[in-house]
Amino acid sequence: MELVMPGIGVLFWTCLIFLLLFLLLKKWAFPVINSMLAKREEKISSALEEAETTRKEMAELKSRNDEMLASAKAEREEILEKAKEVKRQIEESSRQKAKEEYERILQSARADIEREKQAALEDIRVQVANISLDMAEKVLGEELSDRDKQEKLIEKGLKDLKL
Repeated sequence: MELVMPGIGVLFWTCLIFLLLFLLLKKWAFPVINSMLAKREEKISSALEEAETTRKEMAELKSRNDEMLASAKAEREEILEKAKEVKRQIEESSRQKAKEEYERILQSARADIEREKQAALEDIRVQVANISLDMAEKVLGEELSDRDKQEKLIEKGLKDLKL
């Protein structure tokens, strides 16, 4: 049991050394440890305050971001509306130009048809005149004396006839 129960001398010297060590620690180590703990506590509190201000700034930034996003969406909608209006105007302008071009081509075609018709009628008149002359020659049995004069006479007769 002697191993379990220390002697009075060992107990005395242990307590004395503990007391001296405690006094030395109190004199030099504890103030340094306390100041380090105070600095650490101060750093933690400043970090908490900084985190709180950062959180507030982030909330502000988020609200500003939401506002900017909403204004960007509104601006995008406005631009899309303007683009649709420009598209409609371009389509309308294109339709109008196509219609005008159609009318111009139609008028040109009508004029060409009328010219061709007049040319064909004139050609028919000439052919009728020639056939008439040929028929008159055959009927009379001899050729008329002045062919140009006779053609003019037949043309005048055809014009009076109004085909």
